[in-house]
Amino acid sequence: MSCAACPRVVNGWFRGCLTTTATLGALPIFAAILSLPHRGFPEGLGPIVVLVLIFLPITLIFTCLLSGIPAALVIWLGESFRIRSVFFYAPAGATIGALIGYGIFGTRPALEALFTFAGCLAGVAYWFAAGRGAGVR
Repeated sequence: MSCAACPRVVNGWFRGCLTTTATLGALPIFAAILSLPHRGFPEGLGPIVVLVLIFLPITLIFTCLLSGIPAALVIWLGESFRIRSVFFYAPAGATIGALIGYGIFGTRPALEALFTFAGCLAGVAYWFAAGRGAGVR
């Protein structure tokens, strides 16, 4: 991989991290929004603000930290062998997500499935941003 490809792949990796963060944050935010009619608007807005201002940035930081090295290996393979297929990046992202979910939560199938799904979406986001041009000099 040449240095000319670095901005493209870093942009793609960060977009994948943002996609994962949005996927993992969607469920608790959706649950908090659904609780608004029961709790009232001012009281129900507090958990949403906490989720958006605290949970999402922390999730993004941990996503970037935990996925950096595995994603770098996948990106290196994709760039080296000029793999431009979404059918490479989506399963690779799902595998990374599953391994991170297993490493954090152990064997909890619902959380592993959520992390696997988020990783798959991150792989697709990477492919849209950078994977389609893998190996291009």
